[in-house]
Amino acid sequence: MTNNNDNNNSNSQGFDYDILVEESLINVVKKVLKITSESGLRGNSHFFITFNGEHPSVIVPPELKNTDKSDIKIIIQHQFWDLKTTDDHFEVTLSFSGEKKNIFVPFKAITSFTDPSVGFGLQFKIEDNIKDNNLNIGESTDLDKQNKSNSENTDVKSGEVVSLDEFRGKK
Repeated sequence: MTNNNDNNNSNSQGFDYDILVEESLINVVKKVLKITSESGLRGNSHFFITFNGEHPSVIVPPELKNTDKSDIKIIIQHQFWDLKTTDDHFEVTLSFSGEKKNIFVPFKAITSFTDPSVGFGLQFKIEDNIKDNNLNIGESTDLDKQNKSNSENTDVKSGEVVSLDEFRGKK
């Protein structure tokens, strides 16, 4: 196959690897929750899931939204029921102060996923989740303007490639 540099009007800036990686990592969460919904937790596994409680599709008991933070953390461990996983969300019943409450979380709202029993954790970029919520490419938001303003006012170094040889013990 040859590349004649005709992108068929596609984005000429190349691949958006950040989005591709985020999608792949969220698929790990989907798969783990799907397996758990079908056969239960394995071994000592349990999950800490943090998500954006202000996402428009999130459904949680009102008492979980009474905090000043938009992030909500749930734990799937001993007391959970009816875990269901679809392509775009998961839902589960959890116990809060002895009462069972239903939770509905779109995968786009998840900001972190951790299984502390094996030291595994994922962190997701909330900015990408916000942009995925029906914003058009090139549309500027107040958050984008604030981030741009903040980046103009600070001296931030870009990432550097560092050789690990200088950190290795000499033999």
